[in-house]
Amino acid sequence: MDFEKQQQAYRNSRPSIIGRGFEIITNPVGGAVAGFVPSGLVRGVLQGIDQAIGAPQLVRFDHDLSDLAACQNAAERVAIATRAISGTTGAASGIGGILTMGLDIPATLALALRCIRDTGRAYGYDGKGARERLFRLQVLELAGLNDKTLRAERLAALEAGIGSDGNLTEMPADEIEPIIEQAVERVSRALAIALFRRRVGAVVPLVGSVIGGAVNVSFQGDVGEAARFAFQERRLKAGKA
Repeated sequence: MDFEKQQQAYRNSRPSIIGRGFEIITNPVGGAVAGFVPSGLVRGVLQGIDQAIGAPQLVRFDHDLSDLAACQNAAERVAIATRAISGTTGAASGIGGILTMGLDIPATLALALRCIRDTGRAYGYDGKGARERLFRLQVLELAGLNDKTLRAERLAALEAGIGSDGNLTEMPADEIEPIIEQAVERVSRALAIALFRRRVGAVVPLVGSVIGGAVNVSFQGDVGEAARFAFQERRLKAGKA
């Protein structure tokens, strides 16, 4: 299995088809109606990012962490479980239209954070500490970007933060918290609008059930891919050290 080719394929990839499709269709109205989703709800989920560390794992695994293929398989199992759970909750929330959409989006983000955390564990990273918190935010932001130029910039920043031994570059304690707060603000604004635009069709009850489920599955798929790329890159660099 050529892991380096997989990494390069992700660097060159485009946003998911369903994500691009919903952005194009709903862009004229998505920004106008995004106010229905209070940004504070999204920000609150991201500010409580450490809560994901204590939550039960989505999938239990017991594989050889020295086997990169086994790590990847475990990470894919995490992604499958995440998509299944999020698709079900998205469909349920879509039945109620806009009244329930605002509740599902924070739940979707909380699940995405658990997906990132569990993907890290699949590759042998426990995700503890402020620097790991920032890394998870970077992965989440990367998953939600559809702009090609901005995506390339964020991807480069994420990779630049990975040391030659696979560990994250150190940051002074008094500097990292302000950086995390800035990231929370940036990611919460971007994801609140992006998720709402993708799901604007869910304002129609019943029809929204199909859209809500499909968009949640698509978004969690993007999260899983971004997380596998990020943690696999760390392992590949560790293997070269």
